[in-house]
Parts: sequence; C-alpha cells; structure tokens
Amino acid sequence: MGDRIKRALFIQTRLYHNQAGNTLAIVAAAMIPLTGMAGAAVDFSRAYLVKARMQQACDAGALAGRRSMSGTILTSADKQQALNYFNFNFPNQLMGSAVMSTTDANAANRVTTALDNGQLRMEATTTVPTTLLRVVGITEMRVNAECLAEEYYVNTDLMLVLDTTGSMNCYMSNALSCAQETEKPVSGTNKSKMREMRDALKTLYSNLRPAQVALEGKNLRMRIGFLQFSSTVNVGKLIRAENTAYVRSSYQYRNSSGTLKTATDWPNYSSTWLDNSWQGCIEERGTSTALTATSTTIPADAWDLDIAKIPDSDATRWAPYDYEAMSGSSRISEESMGSVTGSNFYKAACPKPAVHMKAWASQSEFDAQVDTIVTGDGATYHDLGIIWGLRMIANNGIFGYRNPDKFNNVKVRRTIVFMTDGEMSPFRDAYSAYGVAKYAGRTASTGTLDTPLEAIHTQRFKLMCAKAKSDPYYVDIWVIGVLSGQTMNSDIASCASNSSQAISVSNATDLANAFKRISDKVGNLRLGA
Repeated sequence: MGDRIKRALFIQTRLYHNQAGNTLAIVAAAMIPLTGMAGAAVDFSRAYLVKARMQQACDAGALAGRRSMSGTILTSADKQQALNYFNFNFPNQLMGSAVMSTTDANAANRVTTALDNGQLRMEATTTVPTTLLRVVGITEMRVNAECLAEEYYVNTDLMLVLDTTGSMNCYMSNALSCAQETEKPVSGTNKSKMREMRDALKTLYSNLRPAQVALEGKNLRMRIGFLQFSSTVNVGKLIRAENTAYVRSSYQYRNSSGTLKTATDWPNYSSTWLDNSWQGCIEERGTSTALTATSTTIPADAWDLDIAKIPDSDATRWAPYDYEAMSGSSRISEESMGSVTGSNFYKAACPKPAVHMKAWASQSEFDAQVDTIVTGDGATYHDLGIIWGLRMIANNGIFGYRNPDKFNNVKVRRTIVFMTDGEMSPFRDAYSAYGVAKYAGRTASTGTLDTPLEAIHTQRFKLMCAKAKSDPYYVDIWVIGVLSGQTMNSDIASCASNSSQAISVSNATDLANAFKRISDKVGNLRLGA
C-alpha cells in the first residue's frame, strides 16, 4: 500500500515539474481568437469587394439619374432611372448581401435618391453575412456607399472639319473610288454621303442643344463652327475681316504650261474684287520643302503650319485661290473650276465658306447652315483640314482673341470633329492651296510624283494633329471615317485623341451612332463628390 502511494506521489511530482503538457490547453484556448483573426481577414475582404461594387453602382446610378433630370427637378422617372442603373451594376443579394428596399427610406437596408442643393445624391446601405467571424459573435457587417452627381459646367468650343470632295456625292455603299460632280439622288434608302452627313449634323446639334441652353443659363456658352476642305479651304473673307493686309493684293501665278507670268501680268486685286467677286478660297502662305515624309519636327519657315504667326511679310500672308489667273489664254471663273478637266490643271475646287464658332440661336438656324453643305468637289488634302480647323479654334494666331482659354472665368473645352470619306489624295497636276505641285514645288520638288507627294502631305497632317492635341491648344479630336466597310487608315486614325475616338462607319446608322457618341461626350455631365 505504501509503495503504491509513493509511486502515485512520484508521478504527480514529475507532472508538476514537467510543463510540456500545458501547451495543449494553451493551444485550445488560443484557437478561438486565432479563428476570429483569420475570419476577419476573409470576411473583411468580402465586405470590401461588396462595397467597391456598390460604390461603382452608386456612381453609375447617380449619373444616370442626373442625366435624366431636366434642370433641378427630380421626378419619379429620374429616380427610377437611377435605380435601374444601380440595380444593373449591383443586383440584390450580390455576394450574399441583404435585400435592399428602394421604397422605404427608413429601412435598415435601402437605396435612396434625393436632391441636395441641385445635386442628385444617392445612398445605399446593406449588410454582408460573415462566415468565420461568427465564432466570435459577429454575424454580419454593414457596408455603405454615397455619391453625388452634379452638372459640371464648362464652356464648349466645337469645330466641325468636313471633307467635301467629289466622293461625298456618292452613296455609302459605293466603292471609295466613286466620285462625281453632283450628289446622287435619294433612291429608296440610299442617300449620298453628303446628305447623310447633313442629317447626322442636324441630329448632333439636336442632342447638344439642351447642354447649350443649360450653359447659357449659367452665363457660359457652347459654340460650333464649320470648316469644309478639299483642294483648298474657303477662309479668305474671314482672314480679311481681321485685317485686309493679311491677304496679298498682288501675287505671281503660272499659266497652264507652267510658265511664270511676268510681273506686269500679275493680278493686282482691288478691294472691290476681293470683297465682291472673290469667293474666298486661299492659296497657302509660305512653306518649306524641308518637311519630308519622315520629318518629326516642323521647319521654322513653314509658315502655313505656324498657327501663332501673325502675318508681317509676303511670305506670311495668304493669297487668293484664283483659277482665272492660273488658266491659259482663256479666262475661267471660279464658279466653273470643277468642270475644268481638260486643261493641265484639274481637281480645282472652292468649298463653301467656313463659319466661325458661334452660339447658334436655334435648331432651324443651325439646320439652315448645314443645308449649305452641298456638292463636293476637288482632291483630298487632310492637312489643310486640320491646319485650318486648328487655326479657327486656337487660342493664338489671327483668330486667337476670339478663342480665350476661359470665358466668364470658366475653362473652355476645345473639340474638333474631323470627318472624311477617303484617304489623302494630293496630285501633282491638281490646283490646290499649294498651287500646282509639278510647277510650284512648294511642299516638294517639282519632280515629285503622286505617291511620295501623298506621303509628305500625310506627314504634315500627322504633325499638325499632334500639335493640336498638345500645349497650348489641348484639343480633343474625334475622327469619323465613312469607309464603306473598310478599315480606317492608321495615319488618319492616329489623329484622334484616343483609339475609341477614331470611328469607322459604313451606313447611316453607324454615322448617327458615331455623332451620338460625340454629343454624349461634348455635352456630358460628370460625377462630383
């Protein structure tokens, strides 16, 4: 008996002094907080994902609701529009979250919309069930999202730079090689590209009109201008309106055999002729043949590409585009240019006059201007389009005073929409704003053939697109190519501010959708916190 007692005491003594067995109890006790910590990581991550999705849905819903509003009145239809966008982006019970009420503003889990000082405020709150945190008594986590959508008012300047060459007279379904002197008539659903463009432009303004009215209500403005281009541009009357000395009154032309006319034969243009007889198309001011197809910079003496330069010499002034002076023994009026195809010069064309950006008084006034865009003619000089589109929207140069960076102390956002239906197509025989290339040799040597001449003008176009998008202009550029199912040339597409703003269209629906995207961006609302 005594031995048994001694053995029992011995075992108890060893257990007392040996603490290794205590870890079992320690580990068992620690499992609860460890599980809680691990569960917190898992459950908090899940709650974070739910909150992120909810915030995105809230932003989308608030913006949609604010877009739907008219002025500062929030209707039930506006609220429903906001909820539709919220629900699309955050379906009820996403990732196990609680069902949210859209009718009871006092419900624990709810989505609400309200007007807050002219801003649409959207709030959402719900709970996310926990998993591992349940072991420490936490069964759910609450997540919230809040957002505001407000009208972000900014002055808007928009230049529409439009290709009005002969191919625009054709149907969209015609091959790109199609070109003719008059618009093809409406035939069933077929309309000329020129007519489709007119229809799309009218719809563009219809979509922008509410934004213009809203801006004017804040003493701000939306202005839209027009520039048509082909072998030249019609900006002469606008130039002379700034200063009559900016257009040369005497200029040396060549006859149809390429011979320079003598000084005594140079036309001396009277103010009466320039004001009343001249249609207004121009020959460009001085440029440089040093700009090649691989140039990465613009030569200092390429005055035609210098937007800021104010004319102060013959080299920096423009001249009248005068087919009559360029012709041989016969005198041919500008009105007849397009029909002259048998001489040494061809593709002569004078588009309709450009129009400075202005706040249009009504849809009918805008539509009347659009209806003047008829009957394309001439060759395609994209570089002329972007040069003058930029010059007319720029904050410096001869029109710069018209285009300040701020109006009524609010920033001006500048946008160019550049629309064409074809690739660059200068010709050495064509009479363009640079004269007849094979005789004048202004952008390339007189022996340069059509293909290398095109490459040079393409590089000029690309350099001017880059200039338009950079300091000090920062123009947002959209490019629309009416290309009958073909892919847009990468040189043309690269002019757009980003790839999503270079849009190829093949039919009237595509064209309408392209202009709708533009109107949504130009007249947009932005989220504010």
